[in-house]
Amino acid sequence: MKTIILNLNIIIISLLFAFQLGNAKTIQGKVYGLDEKNEKKPLAGASIKSLNSNFGTITNSKGEFTLNIPTKDTFVVSFVGYKKDTIQVGPDIEFLEILLTGEIKSNEVLVEGKKEDFYIEQSKTIKTEVLSENSLKKAACCNLSESFITNPTVDVTYTDAITGIKQIQLLGLAQSYTQILTENTPNLQGFASNYGLLFIPGPWINSISISKGTSSVTQGYESITGQINIGLKEPSSTDRIYLNLFGNNLMRFETNLITKASLGEKTTAIAFGNAVYSKKSIDHNGDGFLDSPLRQMINLLSRVEYNGGNYESRTFIHWLADENESGQVSYFRNPDNSNFWGSKISIRRLNLITKNGFFLDNANNSSIGTILNFTHHSQKSKFGNRNLNLEQNSVFLNIFWASRINPFHLFYDPDESLSENPNLTTGLSFSYNNYLQYLDSLNLSTNEVVPGIFAELTFEPLDKITIIPGFRVDFHNKAGTLLTPRIHIKYSIDDLNTIRFSAGKGYHFPLPIVENQSILNSSRTILVDEELKIEEAWNFGLNSTHSFELWGICGTLNLEYYHTDFVNQVIVDKDIDPSNIRIYNLKGKSFSNSFQVDMTLNLPNNIDLLLAYRLNDVWMTTSNTLQRKPLISPHKVLFNLAYKPEPFWFDFTIDFNSGGLIPNTSTNPDMYKLPQTFKPFVILYANITYRLPFLEIYFGAENITNFKQNNPILAFDKPFSKYFDSSIIWGPIDGRKVYLGIRFFK
Repeated sequence: MKTIILNLNIIIISLLFAFQLGNAKTIQGKVYGLDEKNEKKPLAGASIKSLNSNFGTITNSKGEFTLNIPTKDTFVVSFVGYKKDTIQVGPDIEFLEILLTGEIKSNEVLVEGKKEDFYIEQSKTIKTEVLSENSLKKAACCNLSESFITNPTVDVTYTDAITGIKQIQLLGLAQSYTQILTENTPNLQGFASNYGLLFIPGPWINSISISKGTSSVTQGYESITGQINIGLKEPSSTDRIYLNLFGNNLMRFETNLITKASLGEKTTAIAFGNAVYSKKSIDHNGDGFLDSPLRQMINLLSRVEYNGGNYESRTFIHWLADENESGQVSYFRNPDNSNFWGSKISIRRLNLITKNGFFLDNANNSSIGTILNFTHHSQKSKFGNRNLNLEQNSVFLNIFWASRINPFHLFYDPDESLSENPNLTTGLSFSYNNYLQYLDSLNLSTNEVVPGIFAELTFEPLDKITIIPGFRVDFHNKAGTLLTPRIHIKYSIDDLNTIRFSAGKGYHFPLPIVENQSILNSSRTILVDEELKIEEAWNFGLNSTHSFELWGICGTLNLEYYHTDFVNQVIVDKDIDPSNIRIYNLKGKSFSNSFQVDMTLNLPNNIDLLLAYRLNDVWMTTSNTLQRKPLISPHKVLFNLAYKPEPFWFDFTIDFNSGGLIPNTSTNPDMYKLPQTFKPFVILYANITYRLPFLEIYFGAENITNFKQNNPILAFDKPFSKYFDSSIIWGPIDGRKVYLGIRFFK
């Protein structure tokens, strides 16, 4: 696989060079941007496109570009994070100097505030994909679990057919192996891992950053398969008032209200509010169970920022109350419902995050940072005749120092400027998690106490090569000493072609019942065979990114391969016996191979295309047999078309998923047996947005063809029998959804 990728890279780079060398040089220019200090800096990777033909190019590392243009033309110059410039070029112009800012500088320049929907951060050593706010508007995106519909990297799957809870998969592996951050702070771990994607509404999100494989050691020893960072709306870019109203054909209604205020010369605040109401009993497939849960949630968050020169602070306070009910329709229609199967989940959550930065030495970029994260999370729940009660109290503390250094002039000549010196980040961390968990009369409570120390160095030993080695040592009260080495390497072949490599180890402390609550929506007996060990895995990744311009079309091609190899994994075995769930430590091999190729194209007339293919080849040893992981689609093909003829935005997505394996049900009676495999399926999405100066009206549909997994609840007619199981889910369960919404901002 690695040989194939390297060969493809060589061919692609050669072709791109060949096409690029054929372009004549008629006009030259340079693109600058204003940084935080209001100083000009060249912008590498800025886009220059013709409004008439969409012919264009991309600036090099010095912000320079060359264009072959007609006698007279109008060009749009754009760069992520800056306002766009629309500039007319006459026949006498031979050189252009363009300055991108956040404000209109003259009446001759039209400035627009659009952002790219999806892009790869070229400047980062760790390969990072960014979904912008515009990308989140391609679908309903009511919460984080619905934010990845048009993204090929992250899969979103249902955990069961009763609660309707969704979880993500990265590299074909469970959500628990992906570290989720809020504002670069570890969050939604532990007891929030099962339902946490519901806790962050889509309209609150400014951007989502996705990095595959092991990430920085500064944020912990997790991140076996990757890291997802949720960037919330910021005071500097948020409207004074933002209102989002949403409703769909399943009678689910949501309201989001965001407002900001200045609390002084240096302090600003944003208040976020979200309410969810869905109380309509719907059973379209006639199996006697609700197709979607009855749900009510109140969700509040405040963000306060202080910027005082040499001191900055960010504080977030998040509180929510969530009530989720589901089960048989008769359970909600009968006062005496003891003879019917029902589910009730009540969650209360309080989260406080405060981040503080102290700037010590501008010459060396020296600073001290602190992160404090406190979480209280409680859940009272009922799944048929089972009761699960949870309470988590957690504290996370991170103290780090960062500075440019050059000990003994090992890296650069002493006459070089300090800005060329390596950057060292080192610090201390402390994590405390008290997990109180009771399953019926069984006490499963445990705790984690983990002090740690880490260091990470960023340096450039050779031109165009950046290396980030990192190492951390953690002292886990249950698992002992954990050693976490990681390395990231970036090679910039030229301004448009980049290769990245990553390798490292990650760990995960298992909470198998909490992280797999879907198994409680069945009659299976849960058997824990032995004392469970901490999960441990190595991850290796190779990625190449190529920006290009061919025949006036700008685009980006990305190829990547990641291999995850488990040293130990907690196996939740659904395959050994349809009436049991066995949980045990890995005995044998478990690994994942993931390959992805995707291309984004910016076509004429405001048309953008995304084409992607992804292969997840996941194997694990269950019952002493190495076999493919069930309930996942190894092959995925995604096509997304975005057409934006203002004031309309049109978006259409085709999502093809291949067939896969189904857990063993061969010992069940014939009426409760499932086939060994499921067939390929296609899901279609569409969205239309009409944009006005202070209002957007959007209308769309998900799963347009109404494809649904047949009989997602096994033995739905006998929910208290030993054959009842709603956790064998491989496809959509709730059919076509049509929605309508408005966004008001001022």
